[in-house]
Amino acid sequence: MSSLPPPSTSLDSIVQGVPLLARDVVERTLEALRHPTAHMSLAPDRRQFFALMEVLLARKADWMRSLQELIAQGVREAMADGGGTAAASRKPQTLNLDELSLVDEYQAAEDIEISRVIAQIDQQADWELREVQAFMAAVRGWQEIRREANPLRPEVFARALSRSTHALGVSAETRMLLLRVAGAQLAEALKLEYEQICRRLEALGVQPLAFRAVPSAAPPPPAGGAGFDLTDSGTLGRLLERVSRSHPTPLDESAEAQSLVHRLFDQIVADPKLIDAVRHLLGRLKPAVLNLARRDPALVRQSDHPVWLLLNRLSAHCAGYEDPQDERLLDFMRFAGGLIDRLTALPAPQGQHFLKAQDELNQYIDERSREALERSRAALEKLQRIERADQLRGVLRQQLRQMRDSSLSQSLRDFLFGPWVEAMVEAMARDGEHSPLAQELMHTVDELLWSMQPLSAPADQARLRALRPKLLASLNRGMDLIACPETQREAVFAELAAHHGAVLRGKPPAVAPPAETLSAEQIVQRMREEDDPLPPGPAEPVDRSILPTVPVGLMDQTETEAGRLARQAWMEGLTPGSWYHMFVQGQWVTAQLMWCSDNGQFFMFASQHAGQSHSLTRRAVERLLSEGLITQLEERSLMQRAVDSLVQNLDDPIR
Repeated sequence: MSSLPPPSTSLDSIVQGVPLLARDVVERTLEALRHPTAHMSLAPDRRQFFALMEVLLARKADWMRSLQELIAQGVREAMADGGGTAAASRKPQTLNLDELSLVDEYQAAEDIEISRVIAQIDQQADWELREVQAFMAAVRGWQEIRREANPLRPEVFARALSRSTHALGVSAETRMLLLRVAGAQLAEALKLEYEQICRRLEALGVQPLAFRAVPSAAPPPPAGGAGFDLTDSGTLGRLLERVSRSHPTPLDESAEAQSLVHRLFDQIVADPKLIDAVRHLLGRLKPAVLNLARRDPALVRQSDHPVWLLLNRLSAHCAGYEDPQDERLLDFMRFAGGLIDRLTALPAPQGQHFLKAQDELNQYIDERSREALERSRAALEKLQRIERADQLRGVLRQQLRQMRDSSLSQSLRDFLFGPWVEAMVEAMARDGEHSPLAQELMHTVDELLWSMQPLSAPADQARLRALRPKLLASLNRGMDLIACPETQREAVFAELAAHHGAVLRGKPPAVAPPAETLSAEQIVQRMREEDDPLPPGPAEPVDRSILPTVPVGLMDQTETEAGRLARQAWMEGLTPGSWYHMFVQGQWVTAQLMWCSDNGQFFMFASQHAGQSHSLTRRAVERLLSEGLITQLEERSLMQRAVDSLVQNLDDPIR
């Protein structure tokens, strides 16, 4: 058998086609914008077509060069990563979340578009992608074909495309339009590129790894199927009756209870979602629970019995750990093992003992979360400052609505919502929310807004004359606090002087200067100051059948009351310590919710393997939820899964 070429040689063969691919995508995109389809021409995006075309024609070469470099970089990084095997073998990093990257609804919108690009590539180039994966598996000496280990997977190209659009300096909405149009062209171009890559590897003597038939796992039974939903208080009682009827000989009440417990634990230790160490840990509780079943009828009648809650909590906390040697998991297992040893050593355990164990377990989890957050104090403080600024902007919006004359210039609005909010937050962070300086700066907003209204009464004009020195001094103190640039300071004072001077002379206030040309960042910032959320994306849905996510049912029904209530209920269930699978910043991550703000508008997640933080606004989470791009890792609890499996076995005993 001929030896395979080294992976580096094959990689050079792969990357050499990148410039042509990038050029093809850019040319295809321009052509698609010149001749939009009927669907696109009727969309709200059409008003952005001409502006986008102008930018692309002017910066075509820059975009093409950026796309080439980012694709090549992404492929090389994916190749160097070893397909995730290298990452899995590295020791998990200590959680350090000080690098705060806040994902807001605009970043979430971009992630949604990236997911759509990935879905399009999967659909357009299904067979060609499978063939590439088989070739790459052979090049790298793998024994099986794995999508996530393929350095040419669609995610690599979709992320590169998204990142390349940032260099164009256009608004967020225009970038989303470009991603939608260019994503469709990338999918078509990759179909051809994948085929050419396979032919190049074939010419190098690479033989693709053969596909093996893998039996598909049976789909999990629906939660609470056949009326056995654990949220119903009578579920365990009905299940007990089913188990009793299935027994060949009649049993007394104590034996019936032990039989049910025995069968439930059989399902628990067979749960495929559990890693072996956790399965063994939970199985050690079985003798204590069987002992309790002899004396406590509530155990097999109440699904919220402390025993079942303890088992659910143990399972849920371990759900996100994939490496059994993770030090955080091992530390937790040692602590939980001690609790279980104490329970199994009791001659006559009672429900209160399990309740106490659950309290101790929660205290341990909370303490470890506090320690992780303390190590990441800088990031948490940044997030708290953002939360406070968000609250202050909400108050400002209300104040502006209540003004008798709402013709406040855009430059002053920008000053209030930007630098002045930062000054108030800085004062609160330094001296406390109720400190004299913080209260003074907040009161300054009231005085400034009052001074900008039409004041024709003599008493009002006299008050304005007396107020001006104090107002300007307070503004200076606030600007000093954040080292406000002198040019911005002078512009604010000049506008105030012109307005106040006109009012005091009994003349109409000066007309606000014409709107300046805004940068993309300024446009986005002003949009963020509005109350309305980002408009929904295009009507075409994501094909979730090819995404690694869980169907969300009502969650994607954005226009229905039932959908709204379903999303609201899910959001209210966000619990620190729980694990979530989410698509953020262009990739799927498994992360644990570490912290949520008091007003429920900000969340901090931690990816345990990378020690990385993912801080999201509520709107960002809601957008991801509506697209099926975030889900709780254990949507069905351990006990619900055990009940579902037991019911299935009772219905089909041969299986």
